Amino acid sequence: MIKGLRRKFTIVAMCSTFAVLAIIMGIFHIVSYLRITKNADHLTEMIADNGGEFPEPFLGEDRAGKPQPRPKPAPKDSKQEDIKPENKKDDPNRMSPETPYETRYFSVSFDANGSVSSSELGNVAAISDVTAVNYANEIKESGRQKGFKGTYRYRLEETDTGSLAVFVDCHNELESFWSNALIMLCVSAVGLLAVFVLVTAFSDMVFRPVAKSDQKQKRFITDVSHEIKTPLTIIDANAEVIEMENGESAWTKSIRNQVRRLTALTQQMVTLSRLYEENGGVQKEYFSLSDVVEESMQPFEALAKKDGKRISSKLEKGIYIFGAEKSISQLVGLLLDNAVKYSSPDSVIELSLMRKGKKAYLKVYNPVEKLPKGNLDILFERFYTMDDSRNSKSSGSGIGLSIARAIVVSHRGKITARSMDGKSIEVAVELSQTRQG
Repeated sequence: MIKGLRRKFTIVAMCSTFAVLAIIMGIFHIVSYLRITKNADHLTEMIADNGGEFPEPFLGEDRAGKPQPRPKPAPKDSKQEDIKPENKKDDPNRMSPETPYETRYFSVSFDANGSVSSSELGNVAAISDVTAVNYANEIKESGRQKGFKGTYRYRLEETDTGSLAVFVDCHNELESFWSNALIMLCVSAVGLLAVFVLVTAFSDMVFRPVAKSDQKQKRFITDVSHEIKTPLTIIDANAEVIEMENGESAWTKSIRNQVRRLTALTQQMVTLSRLYEENGGVQKEYFSLSDVVEESMQPFEALAKKDGKRISSKLEKGIYIFGAEKSISQLVGLLLDNAVKYSSPDSVIELSLMRKGKKAYLKVYNPVEKLPKGNLDILFERFYTMDDSRNSKSSGSGIGLSIARAIVVSHRGKITARSMDGKSIEVAVELSQTRQG
């Protein structure tokens, strides 16, 4: 039980850490990618607006070495909005003077008929005339105004004479982006491994008090069960002596019934405590699940008939499972006992066993008078019973289904309870490690 809790704690901690890292990395890379595309779009738009070349104010010097004109500063008494360009994205001072020489770009012009009229490849070396024209024709046919063609960010804009396609090389930016992504992925993997080691190491310290408390609880249950057995035996013996001297009465009969209930309850508590110990303290082997279910069902057929009910079975033959045979037999008995006790009068209890893949499915279905609709897994909690089931006739302690769940868990299976209509209940058990006989 404690080992299972440690495993769940580790899984939750690792999943939480992974989710946080994934969110952080996702946000970081989305923002980085958006910055790359935004800068590239700004360049393509600016070049397209200038007919396929960088605007002159960007150039620090012309080819003769003469300085290029810069925007004159505004007078001191002028208003701030007077010196702002009409469109901030066209402001050449937003970029470094080296930007035109660092940027690799090319452009292709189309005439009014859609034919290529010219191409400008003076600022790129990796693209030939034919490749540039092919790229331009492809994006024109796609109908998209902007996007990526390989590592080139493109923009297609209409002009007075036709249209213009501008391509800006983003190879270095994208390569840096993917390199950073790989580095962050590796660092995150190392971080997750470190968290796993730390969580595994410290989980023992965290659960040590829980393990001690659980051990004390098990010892307490065992000790108390032994202590209770003696006075119960004495009470039962005294009631029997009274009946021998004075005859059986309603009082002595009630005393002996309650003694039997307390004896059964203490035994169930000990059984439940042992089942939650590591491996349940029982030896497991392959056995015929089909035979065990059929044999365990037989005693309850007479019990159901006595109450005016009937058990209908549909059991697939040749299903074998790796587990504890006695525990599985007890599981079937607990489920059928619960179904017989709480099923509606004159009802039919359905028991089925089938195999799908490597899993075996055991189901017990029975009508009931009234139940909440939906999931009823709360029935497997210790001492839980429905309000209207606490009566002397059913003699339910609310621990039988808890033992059933403990048996299923010890076999690494699943057990669920569900009511689809509020007038019936189905308890389904899923067991793995099966084989065909």
